[in-house]
Amino acid sequence: MRQEGYIKYRSYLTDGAIPELDGFEELNRCRTELFDLRLIGIYPDGIGFGNVSMRVDTERFIITGSATGAVRELARDHYALVESIDLKNNSVHAVGKINASAETMSHGAVYRTLPGVNAVIHIHSRLLFDYMRREGYPATDAAIPFGTPELALAIGYLVTSIPGDDGVFVTAGHDEGVIAYGATVASALAGIRQVYTKGTM
Repeated sequence: MRQEGYIKYRSYLTDGAIPELDGFEELNRCRTELFDLRLIGIYPDGIGFGNVSMRVDTERFIITGSATGAVRELARDHYALVESIDLKNNSVHAVGKINASAETMSHGAVYRTLPGVNAVIHIHSRLLFDYMRREGYPATDAAIPFGTPELALAIGYLVTSIPGDDGVFVTAGHDEGVIAYGATVASALAGIRQVYTKGTM
């Protein structure tokens, strides 16, 4: 059975509204573009893939909710506001109407490690994943599965080896998984576009 899309962390979700945030509309447009490119979506077996997030402040960030892959254009209630992640206890505390993405810890690891990063994008693509593996892009260990504290720790370590606040890497143990991050939503999206252009030539 495909494992993508299944939440592995303990979820502590408080019902509440997602606040209005500068940059939200840009993030949502970015997510729709990736959906149209089929880099975010849903597999034939009904499991969704791909997510986007944006930093709110030092600790908090908003991220697309679990099981939203089939929806082309998201509303505010399709997002969760992550207030904290706890790698030791494998838990996520969030506010919203929907559980945060199964990949919340991976996003949180980037924000915790790189204070200059304000957006993270996670997409799936067989073509881009294989291209990046062939070309030697940075990658996490293939033995580390998705959605785990171990992957979050590995990501935190990996991004310190990539210069600057913009980067793209492969989650080798999360088949088809590619993560881009940047100082802005635009720069994170530019990283995906660049790989998409090269990988689909």
